Amino acid sequence: MSFNKIMLLFFCQVLSSQVWALTTDRDQPISIVSDRATIDDANKMAVYEGNVVVTQGTIRIDADKVTLNYTDKQAIEKVVAEGKPAQFKQTPDGNKEDYKAKALRMEYNAGENKLYLTKDAELRQGDDTFTGPHITYNTNTGIITADKGDSKERVTVTITPPSSPPLPPPSPKSPKGKEK
Repeated sequence: MSFNKIMLLFFCQVLSSQVWALTTDRDQPISIVSDRATIDDANKMAVYEGNVVVTQGTIRIDADKVTLNYTDKQAIEKVVAEGKPAQFKQTPDGNKEDYKAKALRMEYNAGENKLYLTKDAELRQGDDTFTGPHITYNTNTGIITADKGDSKERVTVTITPPSSPPLPPPSPKSPKGKEK
């Protein structure tokens, strides 16, 4: 299986999951741009370094370094994106606001179907945010968990209530004592 097919499997599994994805993303070509690329089939890994930009449809990852580990059958085991910070963006279906994530380290474990955001992690959609030292996103269930770990920093969740339609203006009252 070619390395491009490995990348396609990764993006279909992680970034185009039904919970996050614009459904057409998985059908789009993958582009990886970096200053350096090293593919080491003997050690089952590929490393992209230097201003790495990965795109597929509405998905975009910006990182200083992206490392992919894969099995003998070339299935993705783990993907790590590192940066100051590494950033992820994707447009979901249904005219919703983009999902955005950032952390100094993002790791996807294919066996667990989990995305780990560590060190200054933030997950955001519109004005709703989830921040903390460690955030875990289960791509199968959509469950997000966060903990402070050994850090003194605590987990913060901000949820913005939906906008209410404006109230109608009060109806004019007739003056007292005068009936219509």
